[in-house]
Amino acid sequence: MYKILLVCTGNTCRSPMLEALIKDKVKKLNKKLEVKSAGLSVIKDDKVNIKARKALKKLNIVIRHTPTQLSQKALDRADIIITMTIDQKRCLLQNMCYNKTHAMCEAVGYDIYDPYGGSLEQYEYCAKELDEASQIIVDNLVKAGRI
Repeated sequence: MYKILLVCTGNTCRSPMLEALIKDKVKKLNKKLEVKSAGLSVIKDDKVNIKARKALKKLNIVIRHTPTQLSQKALDRADIIITMTIDQKRCLLQNMCYNKTHAMCEAVGYDIYDPYGGSLEQYEYCAKELDEASQIIVDNLVKAGRI
């Protein structure tokens, strides 16, 4: 089974939202794909942001996720790694030299900026961008025969 790893900063907003959206789309296609997310700098015992949960609830998506610190094991296990921004990709490339890492701007044409600390409307905008991005990612995986 193809494995995708989504990476953001704290793993409380963007990457868990994208994980839930991709899983939902793949399930509706009756396909199989392993989707995980992790953060570059996760705070112990942190939770997925309530505004992220509310923003996805408007799209009829429920997030079932506990923020997870990015690990070497997760990086090694993934077939492809997608970071939310080009700067996060640079961080991975500089520190870990992974050629299977792609930023969202490369995968879908735009980076996903962090709504952390913003209003519910900012989270809803982020969720809309992630929903569109998740469709592009799933479509591309299907076209490439990965799922």
